[in-house]
Amino acid sequence: MNKNEFRQKQIECLKQIDVKTKSTKEEIITKNFFDQAEVQRAQNIAITMSNGFELDTEPIVQQLIKEAKNVYIPRTLPNHQMEFVRYDPSTQMQPKFFGILEPIDGEVVQPERLDVIVVPGLSYEITEGYRLGFGAGYYDRYLRKTDADKIVLAFSEQIYSKPEWDVEDFDVPLEKIITEKGIQFER
Repeated sequence: MNKNEFRQKQIECLKQIDVKTKSTKEEIITKNFFDQAEVQRAQNIAITMSNGFELDTEPIVQQLIKEAKNVYIPRTLPNHQMEFVRYDPSTQMQPKFFGILEPIDGEVVQPERLDVIVVPGLSYEITEGYRLGFGAGYYDRYLRKTDADKIVLAFSEQIYSKPEWDVEDFDVPLEKIITEKGIQFER
């Protein structure tokens, strides 16, 4: 199965998780995330505003703000580049790539200032920590620029014991994969 077919299979799988089950899993994953030492000591955390079938990141963003953390949301740029912009409740947002909300303007953080990046995707394998993203390569390009802890928050339906897709030379492995079952991978 090629990557695009596998992506579609994963999207359909995620859409099949019923609302109550999804909500229960999200609560556990969120708790597991905030229990991590690297999250507790981090000051600058980058995270995507989720969309539809993805794990809902809004409660995480609100809790980070409540804990006085600096929250940064990605903004896409030309040539499959992106940057992270400081977010607070007054930040103006607009839907962009895949309908995901992005900040219109704001303070851009330099990659070396980030402590943690919550990395989105569709599938993750737990032998080396590789992910299958949405196919545009924005995160793989950005992750090469930073030493921030790269953490995944995923449903168990997204986890594979080995990659069932082709891992490319440009794919960046992650440091930690967290699901409702706890830590599934740690480098």
